[in-house]
Amino acid sequence: MTEQDTQCMVRAVTLAKKGIGKTSPNPTVGAVLVQSGKIIGEGYHKKAGTPHAEILAIRHALSQGHDPKGATLYVTLEPCCHFGKTPPCTDALLKYGIKDVVMGSVDPFPKVHGKGRDALQRGGVSVSVLSKQSPLFQDILSLNQQYLKWAETGLPYVTMKAGMSLDGKIATRSGESKWITSEKARTDARHERSRTDAVLVGAGTVRSDDPMLAAHGINKKKHLLRVILDPRLSLPTTHRVFRDEHVFVATTNRATYKDKERFEKAGIAFESFGPTRISLKKLLQYLGKEDIQHVFVEGGSGTHGYFVDDVRLDSLIIDRVLFYIEPLLLGGNGAVPVIGGHGRKHINNAVRLLHTTVKDVGGTLKITGYVNRYD
Repeated sequence: MTEQDTQCMVRAVTLAKKGIGKTSPNPTVGAVLVQSGKIIGEGYHKKAGTPHAEILAIRHALSQGHDPKGATLYVTLEPCCHFGKTPPCTDALLKYGIKDVVMGSVDPFPKVHGKGRDALQRGGVSVSVLSKQSPLFQDILSLNQQYLKWAETGLPYVTMKAGMSLDGKIATRSGESKWITSEKARTDARHERSRTDAVLVGAGTVRSDDPMLAAHGINKKKHLLRVILDPRLSLPTTHRVFRDEHVFVATTNRATYKDKERFEKAGIAFESFGPTRISLKKLLQYLGKEDIQHVFVEGGSGTHGYFVDDVRLDSLIIDRVLFYIEPLLLGGNGAVPVIGGHGRKHINNAVRLLHTTVKDVGGTLKITGYVNRYD
């Protein structure tokens, strides 16, 4: 890549980041249109059902009095070539005479995968794809880890979040948990939640905390799906998580007819995912079919243990871990650990995190690590 290519793709990545958490089930994409060495148009995908980044870049150029014919398009992901909620981007690129397209990566979605590139090449457009050895390639992959997993496996990306003391406790031996982490850390965690599609907790968290589990910040109007693990359908339907239709309860065959009837009368959607134990794999498959691409798990010790235990069976159960660690010690065998469940018998069987980063957020350490990486 030339220096100009790199600069333009960096700009496309910067634009794409503006759409993170807002475009699901579509990917996050940025585009820059260049003519005679100057940027004449740019855009990013803002929301599913609205024009894609490539179209907005063309419209921007036209609004500034520029003719896109003969221009070069830098776009972080392969242009689509099929009719969805919007027409194919490839048709527009051919219509306006775009000469060259530089793609950050190929789209793994079956309806697009390589077909967008082929359609452009058949139309006489020169198409190149960013090398996997390029430092920018990893930045581009990071934009759409949730989309890449969903497109490749049909499963949503899973982030497990928790706030804890330095010695790994989320509550004291008396059950007190408010507040272990700093206010800035809690705000940061809410923003992280708001960039996902669904938030998942266990019935125990609902009983003890009666949480809202709502979106915050710039995404505060977003309707997150609230997913509750309740193996017996035992929760009262008066909890705040049941305030509207954006809630789903995962249960088992242990739920009684009386409780099923109670939830049905309350208009709360539920489904069984196993005879006695909720199958997380089946639940994730169900959510993936509902176009849920990113699930934010912020349950209690039991729910976290449930997920970590299942990683032994399927590495796709958890993809990212987000822990907020406050520099204080609670101690005590009776204090609640961040991860319960059976745990690991041997160290060499532990869930190991990759590409771990540490950031100070209001005096709380924000540690991010990854179990899986998709490309």
